[in-house]
Amino acid sequence: MNTLLTRTETKAPRPMRLTDMPAGLMLALVAVGLPRTVLADLDIVEPESGLLYYFLALAPFAAWLAVAVFRRTSKPFMDFVVLGALYALSLSIVHQVLWNAAAGYGNKPTAGASDFAEKFSPAFQELALRGYTVGIATIIGVGTGLVFAVIATVVGRVRTRTP
Repeated sequence: MNTLLTRTETKAPRPMRLTDMPAGLMLALVAVGLPRTVLADLDIVEPESGLLYYFLALAPFAAWLAVAVFRRTSKPFMDFVVLGALYALSLSIVHQVLWNAAAGYGNKPTAGASDFAEKFSPAFQELALRGYTVGIATIIGVGTGLVFAVIATVVGRVRTRTP
């Protein structure tokens, strides 16, 4: 009996996890959003150019919606906030890696990014452009995560109230 007590007393408490979404699922949901970003940055699929672009842009969010609606979780809000943060990170990395690609933001910055960068001295304009791009990617990723976090939370509450 003492051995049993000693084992449970010395057992370290399990650390609280930020999310209960499996890492594989989270990475898959981030990965399905990458083809559109990569293909647009490489100028293979032009933004808002047709059915293929819209499929690549919207299908990942349909997958996110399916997970938000059908997957039971104890942490729906944090699941999607973390997912959004990882998506933001992936967007930032892709844009930075493909910065000098034909249609990359280094060669074709958006008007807003150019206007922002012009406020800096020439020595800091590229840094400003890159920072602007990271900022926009962060807003898009985290914002998307927040939208789906709210959806998943509402669905979870409705599910627990329904017999």
